[in-house]
Amino acid sequence: MEPRKKFTFPKKNRIKSKAGFQLVYTTGRSVVDSLSVLYVLPLDAEGPKIGFAVGKKIGNAVVRNRVKRMMREVFRHHKSELMTNIQLIWVARKKLAAADLKTYDRVFMRLAKRAVLLK
Repeated sequence: MEPRKKFTFPKKNRIKSKAGFQLVYTTGRSVVDSLSVLYVLPLDAEGPKIGFAVGKKIGNAVVRNRVKRMMREVFRHHKSELMTNIQLIWVARKKLAAADLKTYDRVFMRLAKRAVLLK
């Protein structure tokens, strides 16, 4: 009766601290696309952890928050397909702000395949 559990996005799956972001930026590897960048760091953690970065060049606060909501939604749907011992940072580029949800999905899956993150 609990089929929704696998699509949740609890706090244990988030990177929130500046130190957590810096660790992934400095020691992880990156996979680049024209619409976004994915930084990957393999770590011993329970479940995949992700942080989202959307700079001020993307747009005003309304646009940036919309981009982050779309990114969270895509991650939420695909986190069960990812390896469990990784930390990710998904950085948006300016072109991603004008994209629809299908484009976000395609971009994330393309980067995940290139970074060999799928089970």
